[in-house]
Amino acid sequence: MVPADDMKRAKKFYTELFGWKIEKMPGPMEYYGIETTDEDGKKGLGGGLGKRENPPDAIVNYIDVPSIDEYTAKVKKLGGKIVMPKTAVPGIGYAAVCLDTENNTFGLRECDEDAKMAQCESCGMPLPIDENTTSKNDKRYCIHCQNQQTGELASREQVREGSINAAMKFMGKTREEAEKMADEMMPKLPRWQK
Repeated sequence: MVPADDMKRAKKFYTELFGWKIEKMPGPMEYYGIETTDEDGKKGLGGGLGKRENPPDAIVNYIDVPSIDEYTAKVKKLGGKIVMPKTAVPGIGYAAVCLDTENNTFGLRECDEDAKMAQCESCGMPLPIDENTTSKNDKRYCIHCQNQQTGELASREQVREGSINAAMKFMGKTREEAEKMADEMMPKLPRWQK
């Protein structure tokens, strides 16, 4: 994955530099799939373009494996660490990001076109597999939408405001853009269709 501070600028740069086809992936996250070709026009490995979350983020190379579960267990056994647990990438498969024993970051990718990303039915936040962001009370919700002590769900206005704040903080959206995004997304989520 190529991390970017300005998604439009990065997309323009790589499209014009290499002729890569870069398109928005399904889901609420601002993530783009990169389609590459070799010198003969044959489809290459491809990759992704995502919003930089931390200033030290760098390009992550992914290695195809038959089972992320099997390989993340090996990473841990050999002294490495998992920095992003197994996460579904719809239409592509699953991904995980690891650190080796020398503090180098690398990714694992398991192909599965039927992979579906779990997301909170209240706010739409991605729920990575085996991650501590999923509510312990009800796996359909994230820890931000369901109180972990009482099990009470946040109100519609609380969820909307939380979604707006997250879009501004993590996606660099203006308040107006974040409000529009929340107002378009929330009615499509199962909790608000009842």
